[in-house]
Amino acid sequence: MSSEANAVKKLIEQQNFGVLSTYSVAVEGFPFGSVTPYSLTDRYHPLIFISNLAQHTKNIANDSRVSITILENVQGGTQDPQKHGRASILGRAVPLDFARDEAKYQKYFQDFPESEGYQNTHGFQLYEIEPVRIRYIGGFGKIFWVEPEQL
Repeated sequence: MSSEANAVKKLIEQQNFGVLSTYSVAVEGFPFGSVTPYSLTDRYHPLIFISNLAQHTKNIANDSRVSITILENVQGGTQDPQKHGRASILGRAVPLDFARDEAKYQKYFQDFPESEGYQNTHGFQLYEIEPVRIRYIGGFGKIFWVEPEQL
């Protein structure tokens, strides 16, 4: 496995939320960002558990292309954030069915136990982001693309 793929894996394993960007339905053609927790499949595909009442879910129903940006956790907040790692996973958000994909639901509920109660309220459903390409920036001069199969 390449050092680039290892850098991406390390970063996305250390975090549990990111900024989910979708194409807005309400303001057509513009990006819409929202913070969302995520879990990871064994193939490093993000899993997000979102309500059908949420704007980002309505956007995904219209256009499944998304990006989730994950930032390195930096303590103190006084340092230049551009010196720290971040990864943007570009992909398609695919809704998962509990009966067919129960293991992925259980993985998410293991990581976020409080979310299991949401399953029967507000139309929450699990989505898997199937990566198309990943952009990693680890600081100045450490910038590269990673293909999903490299993870």
